Amino acid sequence: MEHPSLIMAIIFFVALILALLPSNPDQAKAAAAEAKRGGPPELIPIKLVGRDGDKITLALQPHDLSLAGFANGSYHWYAFPGHEHVIRNGTTLPFGNSYRDLIGGLANLPSLPLGREPALRAIGAISACDDPASADDNTLVALKRGLATLTVTKCEALRLAPVRETVSDGWESGDARLTEQHLRYIEHWDTISFEIIRAHKTGEWNGPFTELLRKNANIHSKEEALAVVSVVANPTLAQILLAHARSA
Repeated sequence: MEHPSLIMAIIFFVALILALLPSNPDQAKAAAAEAKRGGPPELIPIKLVGRDGDKITLALQPHDLSLAGFANGSYHWYAFPGHEHVIRNGTTLPFGNSYRDLIGGLANLPSLPLGREPALRAIGAISACDDPASADDNTLVALKRGLATLTVTKCEALRLAPVRETVSDGWESGDARLTEQHLRYIEHWDTISFEIIRAHKTGEWNGPFTELLRKNANIHSKEEALAVVSVVANPTLAQILLAHARSA
């Protein structure tokens, strides 16, 4: 059974997409209705429409709102490596969905302008995607940068309240930027979620990662964690340890 906060977040996310960019109302209503019934689809498809006929569909995974792949303007599906089982009959991309693969690392996120205009450029680059394995360098950079932009403005903005507020405040100007503090929240979202769930069960903020969060994310309590996290993931301890090992 899905966590109630995730179900409500999916509904909110659909509404946010409609408010910020043109989209297909029937598609959005169908996704919201599915989420309300407590049985979200295997993937959450989000259709976005840009300029001059540009159109794409993002495929988000319900358990963590991460990007599994996308469909270009011709509705051809592309899957990130490791996600072929959820995007069947799609073309596997020659790069992953991590920020390291897309823009060289999390530390480069503050270089991305965030807002309506950058989002429209991102939609254009993704809509035009055709055989990225043989694309020239400029085309590939634009595609990856576009995917990173939409990952922040859609996935991270839903997970984390400070990211959403920053994107919203700079949406029209198109020059919202993430800060170092935002990067800490993004890096530790799963860990913050783990400690929120643990504190809810035990009544105490004293889990195995609370000291790490104090030092690395400036989070000192469950209340501070809840002020940051809008959607709580449900990772296992083993998953958290593996994620920390990979980022080390």
